Amino acid sequence: MTADGGRVRPQDLLSVTVHRPGGEAEVLEVTGEVDLLSVQVLDDALAEALARGPALLVIDLTGVSFLASVGMTVLLKAHRQAGDATRLRVVAPARGTVGRALELTGLTDALGVTGTRADALAD
Repeated sequence: MTADGGRVRPQDLLSVTVHRPGGEAEVLEVTGEVDLLSVQVLDDALAEALARGPALLVIDLTGVSFLASVGMTVLLKAHRQAGDATRLRVVAPARGTVGRALELTGLTDALGVTGTRADALAD
């Protein structure tokens, strides 16, 4: 509940903005908190992006302040769904909370984690 008595909606906690920097790349800029309430926003955005079939899909988590295990599960699911058709890269600065969480869980290699969007797009 919000201070005014309204219900918190998932899109109030998490937003995903699509960027197309050129070529066959697509960037999903994720901002907010990825938890049980908001994870569907991320899952839907990933499914839509993969359906478009970009050669490279970059998931930029730089603006994410919290990543629950359910969010990591959705990232792994997207990685599996991408298969060979779409290269998937995740941006999570190593010194940030999300980068540390992905490193501690051993997912940095599996998800192709890089520290910057520029590095992810250069791959």
